[in-house]
Amino acid sequence: MSEDNCALVVGLHIPQSQPDAAHLLQSAREDGFDYITTVLPHTLEPRADVTALESRWWRSSVVGLVPESPTIQQDLSKQMEWAHHMNIPAVILPQIPKNIIDATNYARLVSSVALTASTNNGQVWIKTFLNEESLAGFEKLHRQCDGAGNVGMMLTLDNVHTGAQNPTAAVAGMVALVHKTIGCQLKAVSFPTQFFLTNKRGYPALSKTHQVLFSEMLRRLGRTIRVLIEGPSSHTIQGSAGGGTACLPYLQYIRHMRQRPEIIRALDSSEASLEEAYLDHLQRPLQPLGDHLEFSTYETFEKDPVKYDQYQKAISLALRDNLIGVHDKVVNILIAGAGRGPLVTATINAINTLQNVPSNITFRVYAIEKNPSAVVYLQSLTRHDSNWKGLVNVIHADMRTMSREILSMQQADIVVSELLGSFGDNELSPECLDGLYATGVLKEATVCIPCHYTSYIAPVSSLRLHSEARAQAYYPNSSSDGLDSAPMGNLKVMETPYVVRTHAACQTHTEQPCWEFVHPSSSGTGERTAHVDFKTDKTNGAGAGSGYGPVDPAIVSMSQATGKTSAGPTTIHGFLGTFTAILYTSSRDESTVILSTCPTSFSVGMFSWFPLYFPLKEPLFIPQGGNVKYHYGEEWRRQKYGMNGEHKCLLENNLIVVRLFIIQMADHITSVCEEWGGGGFELNQQE
Repeated sequence: MSEDNCALVVGLHIPQSQPDAAHLLQSAREDGFDYITTVLPHTLEPRADVTALESRWWRSSVVGLVPESPTIQQDLSKQMEWAHHMNIPAVILPQIPKNIIDATNYARLVSSVALTASTNNGQVWIKTFLNEESLAGFEKLHRQCDGAGNVGMMLTLDNVHTGAQNPTAAVAGMVALVHKTIGCQLKAVSFPTQFFLTNKRGYPALSKTHQVLFSEMLRRLGRTIRVLIEGPSSHTIQGSAGGGTACLPYLQYIRHMRQRPEIIRALDSSEASLEEAYLDHLQRPLQPLGDHLEFSTYETFEKDPVKYDQYQKAISLALRDNLIGVHDKVVNILIAGAGRGPLVTATINAINTLQNVPSNITFRVYAIEKNPSAVVYLQSLTRHDSNWKGLVNVIHADMRTMSREILSMQQADIVVSELLGSFGDNELSPECLDGLYATGVLKEATVCIPCHYTSYIAPVSSLRLHSEARAQAYYPNSSSDGLDSAPMGNLKVMETPYVVRTHAACQTHTEQPCWEFVHPSSSGTGERTAHVDFKTDKTNGAGAGSGYGPVDPAIVSMSQATGKTSAGPTTIHGFLGTFTAILYTSSRDESTVILSTCPTSFSVGMFSWFPLYFPLKEPLFIPQGGNVKYHYGEEWRRQKYGMNGEHKCLLENNLIVVRLFIIQMADHITSVCEEWGGGGFELNQQE
């Protein structure tokens, strides 16, 4: 089931009296299907296909199927052993029994076979239906399987009933449920052929409701989701149009839906291609103040088509506003953290596009960079780039140790930086810029770009992200120590924030502001506390998607049409940190240049910052109608080497209360500590 770029992977299931994967696979591949299913054996009966198919076909184009059976408890281990032997990549298991005892026994069985399958990178897909009861059953099973990363959901879109009285509300409720399933390890979706309608030409087509639901799945998960057509054909197609399987028209219809404009925009854009390698991949946040970034890292960020364009607009406005009525002046522009020079280039472009500048106005650009390797690159530009020669001065220094002597006793008129980080402040932008102000190279009237930024937080539901965080336990604690480094361990990995391009995730509430920073700072203290209430959202945050990218107003409008007054139960696996930055606001015409990673104000096309994921040690179950209250505290540098705070979670009368504690040593965030318990909210003292 290998993928070709973002091509949709579609398979075929046709019941057979005698399992013969070889014959079905041949006809299916001739029609264009990517894989087929075959019933797994539990006896020693011979099969013709095992001698007819090479191993490469079993491991790439065959998915195992375990049918419902009263003897599944006895047979499943044998079936999974055979699948493991044949290196089959995934196995579809029956839906979860409704009886509590049977469901518990089933979960125990799934947990055992999933562990065996994981040794061969095999996946287990549980058949699930689009309703609250079925989704709740899957979430419970997944918890009982200890959050196994290879246990996923195969959603069966059967004959969805919208109801005669209020079909709009019914569809809206199902859109909200689809949003929820995306955070529940949704791996595949199946369409029984009998639920396809017949169009005017006699070919199969999905109902409007199915189209809406499937389009949302494709838009969100089209890069990774698998589709299964469950035959045999329910339509009579004349001649060869039905293909060798008689199911070719169903495949053609599914592929036609993949080509819809909204799906292409979501999956095939240049930004989507750049992001693909980072989907749900947890990364420790960059620390450019403490570490020297690599050449390729700078190069990747410089490809952002939006960020530096916005910076250039902000610098242009700042220059325009501050040169009104000014004559005979040297304008000093300071680039704090120049990297390989993209902000310098944006500054030069802004200067070159200025109009009606008096001839006696001159410009000086100072590029400050502490990374010695990046300084080599900057110095090379000043020597070989004609736009830089005579204009740009490169200074190898930590911005916090600057002095007026370095600038020939001058003070900067404009200072530009991009140390924002995924949460706005986690790359220590406030400390760096406040430290720069303290050196005396800036004056009270110095324009700071950005001048104001706000950190936001939002709950997120994602079995995938939680599983990925737990899997970090076996990674080295310090990459610089190589093989000699001890593993991070189970405790630390759940106390560490991660940068991640969220994908198989659903943001459950609209993001809320935590705190804000203004430069020059109006406060002498760096302490920040936030008390945020997340009120119940009857759409489960459907419009916000995975928590990365702009809110979809069509989905918001559609999902709000549900007749429910509150959201159904959900599970929170952590929080997503984002930010909004005001680069500059013109005093002349109030024009404002903004960068934002918040879904409600997202800068479309920008990819420099992914959200910051704060995992919870244990998922929080939010009952229907429950609210989330978030308490976040930071004491910045009260001690010489760090930052203290707290993180606490309780459930009181359907109210979830969360307190988050980030510990930071020197310039590196080292952990996010979380404690559980009832009672009050005593501060946890750092040992």
